Amino acid sequence: MKEIIILVVMFFADPMHRGHDSVSINTYDGEPLVFDNIDECMKWVWKDADNLEAYAKSVYPEASAVKEIMCVYEKGQET
Repeated sequence: MKEIIILVVMFFADPMHRGHDSVSINTYDGEPLVFDNIDECMKWVWKDADNLEAYAKSVYPEASAVKEIMCVYEKGQET
């Protein structure tokens, strides 16, 4: 079974920014947070968007904003 996780991509105003620009969300309250389908994942994203954004901003405080929140297949499980 392919597992889907939440990925929050950040926007950096600094055009010279190099390095990571996203946060993968794969746990919630210490439990795995994975989904079987995109619809289930997107429902979670819409329900918890504010908390997802706040967490991503805490990981990358130098980021200007959240660019995108998406549901993606776990690395190595792409279609």
